[in-house]
Amino acid sequence: MTESHSSLPFERILVTGADGFVGRHLVPALTAALRPGAGITVASRTPGRRGARAEVPFDLTDPDSVDAAIAAVRPDLIVHLAAQASVSQSLGAAAGTWAINVGGTLTVAGAVANHVPDATLFFVSSVEVYGLSFNDGIATEDTPLRPQSAYARSKAAAEALLDDVLPETARLIAVRPSNHSGPGQDERFVIPAFAAQIARIEAGADPRIAVGNLDAERDFLDVRDVIEGYIALLGRAESLPGRNILNLASGRTVRIGALLDRLRAMSRVNTSVVTDPARVRPSEVPIARVNADRFRAAADWMPRRTLEDTLASILADHRTRYGLAG
Repeated sequence: MTESHSSLPFERILVTGADGFVGRHLVPALTAALRPGAGITVASRTPGRRGARAEVPFDLTDPDSVDAAIAAVRPDLIVHLAAQASVSQSLGAAAGTWAINVGGTLTVAGAVANHVPDATLFFVSSVEVYGLSFNDGIATEDTPLRPQSAYARSKAAAEALLDDVLPETARLIAVRPSNHSGPGQDERFVIPAFAAQIARIEAGADPRIAVGNLDAERDFLDVRDVIEGYIALLGRAESLPGRNILNLASGRTVRIGALLDRLRAMSRVNTSVVTDPARVRPSEVPIARVNADRFRAAADWMPRRTLEDTLASILADHRTRYGLAG
């Protein structure tokens, strides 16, 4: 296994969701891995605001703009990141979640079928699709899907529709990543939520950290490891079959409370913890274990960052946001 990757086997790459948390990390990595003469176009609802970057107008809720973007770029690789990506947010916005995650993905698949039927579509799903099946043991790609939120159900539905709607000549790579975090992630997600509160406390706020369920155990990855995994897998895309579903995970779980303990140990001030009922998510399973052996074999990849590396980078990011040094 190597830490560097050869150039990607694609000439024209279209990325949706490039301005999201993962997209901001992925686009530079894709750019660095391009072969000579290849290019990346970013699908954007607000083109023209990002300097010289190649962009095309694109709105998942507007089928005409999606069709026009794919027709104009004619990509041989579409990296489809654009989504409503928060489980907690989907609890109060199910219709919007389905409209974007399912309706928007259906539009993308139809445009691929119409304009670039030989393209590769790289779709980011989630291990949340396994839902209650985590209670039966470690989830593999063959584990039955029993999703427990609008977000998870919409991702499972999007996977199924891509398999149905994309032509047989198109390659589908659907990846189900576990929780991943890093600098730039917002406070809807658990580690940034803790880190942001600690940074505010260090800046003089009330020393209490509001938390939800601390007993759940989840599999966490550093977003930088996730990006390296995506690039490694795409570098081998031509050797993959026409349809692929692959878990991406560290293979270990950690208690949410242990994450908080480690972050509190990094804090420069004393803190206390209070439970906020609004942060307690319904339908949680106690432990979510994930097997990612297929991804590791297909991509020749292993995560390189420690959990401490990830936590420290996120805390440093939030300290910077509040004007704190280090």
